[in-house]
Amino acid sequence: MQPCRAPSAAAVAACLAALCTSPSAGAADDSVFFGEIPLVLTASRLSQASSDAPAPITVIDRQLIDDSGFTELHDLLRLVPGFLVADWATGSPTVANHGLGDAYGRRLKVLIDGRTVNDPFWGNVDWQDLPIRVDDVERIEVVRGPNGAAYGANAFQGVINIITRSPRTESGSTITLRGGHREAHELAARISGQRTDALAWRVTASRRTADNFLPFDGEPGEKIERSVANLQVVYQPTVRDELRLQAGATTGFNLSGAVGDLSNPFGKTQIRSNYLQLGWTRTLAPESELSLEYHHQDHGNRKSWIIPYGGVDVHTDQDLESRRDDIELQFSHRLSPAWHILAGAGVRHDSTTSMRYFSTGKTYGGTQWQVFSSLTWKPSERWAVNLGGNLEHHYFSGDLFSPRIAVNYALDNHASLRASTGISYRAPQAWESRSFETVSLNGQVLAIGYWAALPLEPERVRFIELGFAGRVAPLSLELDARFFREAYDNYIDDQACRFSRGTCRFAPPPGYLGTLNNTSVFYFGNNGAVTTTGFELRADWRRPGWGRVVLSQAFVNIENTGLPGQDIDLESSAPDSMTSLLIAAELPAGWRASIGFYHATRMKWLNDGDVIPSHGRTDLKLSRRFGKAGHENEFALTFQSLEGDYSDFHEGNYLHESGMLASLKLSW
Repeated sequence: MQPCRAPSAAAVAACLAALCTSPSAGAADDSVFFGEIPLVLTASRLSQASSDAPAPITVIDRQLIDDSGFTELHDLLRLVPGFLVADWATGSPTVANHGLGDAYGRRLKVLIDGRTVNDPFWGNVDWQDLPIRVDDVERIEVVRGPNGAAYGANAFQGVINIITRSPRTESGSTITLRGGHREAHELAARISGQRTDALAWRVTASRRTADNFLPFDGEPGEKIERSVANLQVVYQPTVRDELRLQAGATTGFNLSGAVGDLSNPFGKTQIRSNYLQLGWTRTLAPESELSLEYHHQDHGNRKSWIIPYGGVDVHTDQDLESRRDDIELQFSHRLSPAWHILAGAGVRHDSTTSMRYFSTGKTYGGTQWQVFSSLTWKPSERWAVNLGGNLEHHYFSGDLFSPRIAVNYALDNHASLRASTGISYRAPQAWESRSFETVSLNGQVLAIGYWAALPLEPERVRFIELGFAGRVAPLSLELDARFFREAYDNYIDDQACRFSRGTCRFAPPPGYLGTLNNTSVFYFGNNGAVTTTGFELRADWRRPGWGRVVLSQAFVNIENTGLPGQDIDLESSAPDSMTSLLIAAELPAGWRASIGFYHATRMKWLNDGDVIPSHGRTDLKLSRRFGKAGHENEFALTFQSLEGDYSDFHEGNYLHESGMLASLKLSW
C-alpha cells in the first residue's frame, strides 16, 4: 500500500484552498458554529491557534470526552488519527502511534499539565496509576508526530498533554457513581471553590475496582483496585503573578499474572504513586511571560513469591521504586509584530532501584539537562516560519540535538497549509540500558531474564509532513489532514539467545548456572530500520441544538529499510487502515445519544503481543442532564462493544468482554 502520492496532495490542497477562500468563508455561520478560534499549547509550548501550529495536533475537548463514554484515560486516544490502544492482563495498557508498539508504549511522551509522567525505568506510562480521572480532564492535546524540538528525547512518535480543569472554572461539589459489567465500581467526589478573587482550589478523590480480564482459557485474568486523590490550588497575589500547586497520590493493587509462570506468577502487586507540582508565572507584557516549574514524582510496585528449586525455596520479588525531580524555566516574548521567541532550560534527575531488575541494591539513573528554543517569523500576513530546536544531554545517550523547521501559509484567518521537517530521538531507558534480571541462590545465577549486556544508540526518526488545518466555513467543518513520511533507524529490539547453544553475543556472568528451566536470555540491540508513510484525516462537524460528528481516519504503510535479519514483524506493527467515528445527537427532554465506532485492519503488536485480526468495536451512550442549568447532574448508560467480545493485544489471550456501565453524577 502506497497512500502518499504528490498529485493527490496537490489536489487536496487546491480543493481546500478553494473552499477556505470562498466568499462565504467569513459569513455569520462561522461564528455560530465555531465561536472563538481554539488555542493549543503543546505543539510549540506557545499558546496559538491550531492552524498556526508548526506540528499536527488533535484536541479532545470536554464535550467529546463526555460523548465517548470512556472512563479510562488511555481509551480516549482511540479518537486520535493513527493512534493504537490496547490492554493486556499482566501490565499497563499500551499506546502507540503509526506502529512499532509493544507491551511498553515508550515512544510517546505523556504530560499532565506539562509534567512528564513517563516511568523512568520502563519509559512507558502506567495509565491505570495516574492520579487523575477522566472527570478531572478539561481537554487532551495530542501532537501526532515527532516533537523532539519542543520536548526533547522521547517525544519520539508524539506528545500527549492531558490538561486538567482549572479550579477557576468551576465551584461547588460533584459526586459520581459508576457500576457495571466485569465487577466495575467507582465512587468519586470533586469539591472546588474560591476563597477570594485571588485564590481558587479543588480536591478530588475516587476509588474504583474492576475485573479488566475475566478467567479465560486457563488463565486467571486481571483485577485492579485504585484509590486516587489530588489537590489543585491557584493563587494570584498580583495582577502579574500566578502561583500554582498540584499534589496527588494513588494507591491500590493488581491481581494478575500467569499460572505456572516462574517470572511472573499469579498474585497481588501493591501499587503506590505520588506527585507534587509547583509553578509560578509572571506576565511581563501582553505577549511576554516568564515561568518556573518544579515537578516531583515517585512510583513503587511490590510483589514477591517463592520459586522451588532442588528442595530449596528461592525467594524472589518484582519490587521496583522510581523517582523523578524536574525543574524548568521558560521565557517567551514578542520582539516585534513579525518576530516571537521562546527559550527555556531544564534539569531533571531520574533514579530507579530494584533488586529484581538490577540484581543489586544500587540506584540507577542520572541527571539530564536540556535547553530549547522556538523562533517564529512572519514575513507577511500569510506566511509564517517556525524554527525550533532542543539541545540536551541524556545520561544514557550523551548529547542529542532535535531540530525542526515548519512553514505555514494562511489561506484565511481560520485555515492554513503546513510543511515541516525535523529529527527526533528516543533515548534508551534504564530497563534497556542497565537491567540485569536474575534469579540467584548463594551467589550462583540460576536464570537470567533481561540483561542490558550491549551498548545502545538512541533511536532516531527523520520526518517530513504536509498538512492542512483549519475551518471550512461553508461546510461548518473543522478539518485536519496531512501526508507524512517518518524514517526510523537504530530501532531498539529485544532478542533471545542461550549460552548453552552458543547463540549469545556476550559471555555469561560469573557464577552462571542457567539450570532453572534452561531459559533463554533476553538482551537489547539496535536491530532495525523502517520507513512509515501515510495519510491522516480528522473531520469535526457540529451544529448547536443538533449534535456533532467526528471522523478520524489514518492509512499507514511500513517498509523495512534495515539490514537483512531484522524483525519482519515491524512491517505489520500498524494496521493499513484505522477508523474512528463518533456521532452525538441532542434528543428531546434533555436526552443525548452518542455512538462510537472504532475499527482497525489486521496488525501485530510486537514482543509480548501478537496478531490482532481486523476488528471493530461499537459503543453506545445514552445520557440525560437534569436539574439547574450549569450543573453536571447526569444519568447515563454506556454499552461497550455491541459486537461482542474481542481482543486488541493478543489474538489468543486478554479477551475484552462486551457489557454495560451505568453512571449517576450529582452536583450542587
